[in-house]
Amino acid sequence: MKKILTAMLAGALLLCTSCSGGESSSEAETAAVTEASKLGYDDVKAPVDAKWFDDAVFVGDSVTLKLNYYCDEHPEALGSAQFFCAGSLGFESALWDIDREDAVHPYYKGSVQLVEDCVKLTGAKKVFVMLGMNDIGNYGTDGAMESARNLIGKLKSKSDGALIYLQSVTPILEGHEYDELSNTHVRAFNEKLQAFCKEEGYKYLDIYSVMADENGYLRAEYCGDEEAQGIHFTDEACGIWADYLKQNV
Repeated sequence: MKKILTAMLAGALLLCTSCSGGESSSEAETAAVTEASKLGYDDVKAPVDAKWFDDAVFVGDSVTLKLNYYCDEHPEALGSAQFFCAGSLGFESALWDIDREDAVHPYYKGSVQLVEDCVKLTGAKKVFVMLGMNDIGNYGTDGAMESARNLIGKLKSKSDGALIYLQSVTPILEGHEYDELSNTHVRAFNEKLQAFCKEEGYKYLDIYSVMADENGYLRAEYCGDEEAQGIHFTDEACGIWADYLKQNV
């Protein structure tokens, strides 16, 4: 009888161990599957087609807003990618409190949202960021880069597993540079951004070089506002931008 009781107790202990261990095993398996299902940059085989961008979001200022308008009229460009843009948005202003009087956060589903929350709510698998034009002149390249680190950290934290692509700031048309906002400073910022991508393992996309002429200015034929700021694109330039992304993601 004693042997039977001992055997029963041993069996019960085994069952309890198996039950508690089963949950951990299941959690570990789920985590392993989730980790294995994450898309890595090396898993992307460019060139890709427009549908590849269906689960992508673009974060940017008025330069990217023009790309948004272009894609609305040309769905063959970047599929059904979503855009979160504001004319004066920058790395620094994206960090401001949402109820700040001069805040310029994007809208999503009828309300103002922080950039990182917009991206999270969409469940995006790919995030393309182009900001900095509105930061360089106000905060310098170092200040702009510090804000970039902070915002990308928030995006990463809220959308872990999404591929984050950081696009360079684009060139300025000749005769439209002023104060600290010059192509020299834009290139200096882009170098810092590229180094940050290498350091943190993000993908850097050099849109600047695609749009610049031999002297580093925005190509005149790509500029859509030569009588104003000299930084926004024509439809032709937006098409070239979209094609570059398909080839280089």
